[in-house]
Amino acid sequence: MSRFSTRDSVVRFLAAACALAGLGPFVHAVENPDFYRDVFPFLKANCISCHNKTTTKAGLNMETPELMKKGGDSGPGLIPGKSAVSLIVEASVHTVDMEMPPPNNKSGAVKLTEAEIALLKTWIDQGAKASVRQERKVTWKPLAPGVDPIYSIALTQDGRYAACGRSNRIYLYDLATREFVTEITDPAEKRGGAHRAMVQSLAFSPDGTRLASGSFREVKIWKLGKGKAGKVAGDKTAPTAATADAALLEKIAKTGKVTVLQHALSSDGKQIVTGCSDGSVRVWDVTSAKPVAELRGSPSIEREMAALEWTIDREALEQAFQNAEVKRIEAQNKALDELFKKAEAAIVQMKKVLPEKEKLVKPAQEAEAAAQKAVDEVLALIKAAPGGKADAALEKKLTDARTKLGPLTRKVSDALAAVSATKKNVEDAEVEGKRITETKTENAALLKAANAAIAAAKAAQDKAKAALAARKAGLSKEMGKPVAVALSPDKERAAAVFADGKLVVWAVVTGWPVEELSGPAAPSATLTSRPDGLFSVTAAEGKELVSAPSPQWTLERHLGGEKDPSLFADRVNAVCFRPDGKQLATGGGEPSRTGNLTLFDLASGKAVATWKDRHDDIVMCLDFSPDGKRLASGAADKIARVFDVATGEQVHLFEGHTHYVMGVAFRADGRVLATGGADGVVTSWNTILGERKRKITGWGKEVTSLQFIGATNRIVTSSGDNRVRVVNDEGGEVRSITGLPDFMQAVASSPDGATLLGGGEDSKLRVWNGADGKEVAVFGMK
Repeated sequence: MSRFSTRDSVVRFLAAACALAGLGPFVHAVENPDFYRDVFPFLKANCISCHNKTTTKAGLNMETPELMKKGGDSGPGLIPGKSAVSLIVEASVHTVDMEMPPPNNKSGAVKLTEAEIALLKTWIDQGAKASVRQERKVTWKPLAPGVDPIYSIALTQDGRYAACGRSNRIYLYDLATREFVTEITDPAEKRGGAHRAMVQSLAFSPDGTRLASGSFREVKIWKLGKGKAGKVAGDKTAPTAATADAALLEKIAKTGKVTVLQHALSSDGKQIVTGCSDGSVRVWDVTSAKPVAELRGSPSIEREMAALEWTIDREALEQAFQNAEVKRIEAQNKALDELFKKAEAAIVQMKKVLPEKEKLVKPAQEAEAAAQKAVDEVLALIKAAPGGKADAALEKKLTDARTKLGPLTRKVSDALAAVSATKKNVEDAEVEGKRITETKTENAALLKAANAAIAAAKAAQDKAKAALAARKAGLSKEMGKPVAVALSPDKERAAAVFADGKLVVWAVVTGWPVEELSGPAAPSATLTSRPDGLFSVTAAEGKELVSAPSPQWTLERHLGGEKDPSLFADRVNAVCFRPDGKQLATGGGEPSRTGNLTLFDLASGKAVATWKDRHDDIVMCLDFSPDGKRLASGAADKIARVFDVATGEQVHLFEGHTHYVMGVAFRADGRVLATGGADGVVTSWNTILGERKRKITGWGKEVTSLQFIGATNRIVTSSGDNRVRVVNDEGGEVRSITGLPDFMQAVASSPDGATLLGGGEDSKLRVWNGADGKEVAVFGMK
């Protein structure tokens, strides 16, 4: 039975629920009230929070006239033309027997004003007519100065560039050089920045050439373009680098145990870069002759090695999964063996006692037949008696005969039942044995497949390890010998030209190769560092090769906004690119009402799928499965769902969080989904079986975001307890970065886990070494 089963109880409840937002605005008398213009505002402010599509107290939804007429558990909420007997009016006026809401109620509810009640009555008496809802026009005001929390961050798949949103602005950083690169802006925004409202979500495309940003009712897609070289007064070529004295070069060669082939001093003379016979490029401190950085490889080689490392991790993940499958199947087989033994023993035992039970049937039947014969004989005597009536003696004789027959009949029935039960037990045990045998046969095939998968994964992993080791060992041979070297004016970048004509640029602080350009092979070349920070190579034949300036981001597409205000209901809390880079998923909805998902085609910018009301509250987070076939969403309704992208059909519903689901992430093999909640819990889900794998605790406040690290089972999380924490999907803690100064809202990791970054309420984007958790950079507001 409903908690509100009588009209009076519903009225009392409505009285308590109305006016949740406090006193409504002053309402003037209106001769012909319009629902959405005049009535809806104070209902929304005071009543609809408890009587809406999502929270339908007493079964009554007050969002439209039609729904109020339909009513709830106790009938219509209103009767057109009859305000005096309409339920919502009775609740609003607080009749004598309804002192509601009670004083000092927890919701702070107060009754509607007299003017509001009068307007409500007038509208009902005039027929409670519906009206056309006008689109709400948003009046934009400047964002409060100093309110610059980082709600979202994004990292390119190569781990090179990081973006974060602060207020309505987007900032881009180069993690190789650990420098601020640029602020991404929309010239159309009169107040500056990328959006009018707060940046709620960010995501780079898989190839790193696009960045999506979500804000209030809009998404913007930014495109990476070629940068423009800085303006240089006069000759772009810097003076030729000074030559170091022989003593310094000799000391460097002795310290590094290398042969120096080429060298160049920095413009201030404090550092020197050398090209060595082992193919390395090294930066040294001139005063101490101590090494500053050893630079090897190129971006293409780094990409190749990163792919090999990914393969090594992925195949380790595959082996772990298949080994767990083997363990599970073997445990099941062991249990089946025990069941089979019991079945066999039952068959032997039943077959042993069956003959004995069968022997009891014939004597029982013979005894029953004799007793039945005695009854029949007495009945015959009665039939032959005068009038066919038995005298007292015959009656007693018949009673005695039937008394003897009853137990004998039951004995026959029991004997037959015992035989039947024994045979059935034998039959059931044989069926069970057959089922066990069939299951073990199936398990044998599964074991064979799992072991084959383990062997294949091990072989692939070993091959990748060997290729990686060979690649590392062959770096010096692959790169060849440098024929010219140079340092940028700020000493942040070093460059070298090799005999094959390739120009490679490195970030000195991290040692990451950041650029490579191919030119004509040349035994010698002139490499100069320009005042604008670029490097220029001039070969013997006079051809020039110039390194690329910093890339620039421009607005490619604007989704929603003022041109299409109905596209998004409210804030776009999540954006996620499909792994093939051809589609973008967005998540949002209307708070406390709907959770919506939309898929956009990047080429055209058109919505190819719109999935409304997939959640009962706003979508907070999204992630595609590695194959792009499924999309996971987490929402404020405390539920995570997985959808088939092709059909839009729900594949899984995962519930168990007791608060908002703020992060979702697929593992690299797609077999596990991790969810993080405002309840301070991370849960790993088995997406094959559709059930919970592990509930992981240990956070003091909300888990605000999470991500699987590369192709591993490690999960990096941010949380409101001022921590960035790494756990595995079995619940083990890997690392915890504690003592951060404020609430952490977002976190990301490079695929190899070497770099972690996070941001939160203090506006600082922090970068940590993933291996030891040490902070290596902090980026504040520009």
